[in-house]
Amino acid sequence: MEHQGPQTVPRVLIFPLAAQGHVNSMLKLAELLVLAGIHITFLNTDHIHDRLIRYTDVETRYSKYQGFIFRTISDGLEEDHPRAGDRFMEVVYSLNEKTKPVFREMLVSGKLGSADTPLVTHIISDGIFGGFTIDVAEELGIPIIHFRTIFWSIFSFPDLIESGELPIRGANIIFQSKNGFRTPMPDLGTNVRICTRFSELAISVAPSS
Repeated sequence: MEHQGPQTVPRVLIFPLAAQGHVNSMLKLAELLVLAGIHITFLNTDHIHDRLIRYTDVETRYSKYQGFIFRTISDGLEEDHPRAGDRFMEVVYSLNEKTKPVFREMLVSGKLGSADTPLVTHIISDGIFGGFTIDVAEELGIPIIHFRTIFWSIFSFPDLIESGELPIRGANIIFQSKNGFRTPMPDLGTNVRICTRFSELAISVAPSS
């Protein structure tokens, strides 16, 4: 990819885990960054991106943002692999084992950039991936952040309690496993108090700007 002159606008690569909750959270983050004037490459696995464009208007929605592009990468699994349930972790293992060289080649070749901003200057990778994104980023000298999407839900606990959504009351909630065992849900009030305290501590130790 040819590019004349220095790149003056940063391009951030966002690489979520191929699961709906992770992709949705990362899309929200991507939208905030692109509104701040940062160019974004959103990298999905081929499988999850095919589902996104089949069942949502995600490409149309994000095409209005200047500098926002979608790219896809193989997860290394066969097309008929279920990628769900008790076999979902095979997606994570395959990404760590098989996707690393492809990811590196895409970064080096400029396939993850655009004509205006061909170079990825920063990476935000899903924290579930493990080390392969860090290995590639460090080799190429690209700053990287591991983003844990679950923390957004933890930080929301105080608001959910204040609005009365938590703890859940008046419901006899039962978990049922695949083998048929039924167990009552643990004390939600205790869990909420723990998570609320965790979010307060996390916020209190966050560095001030």
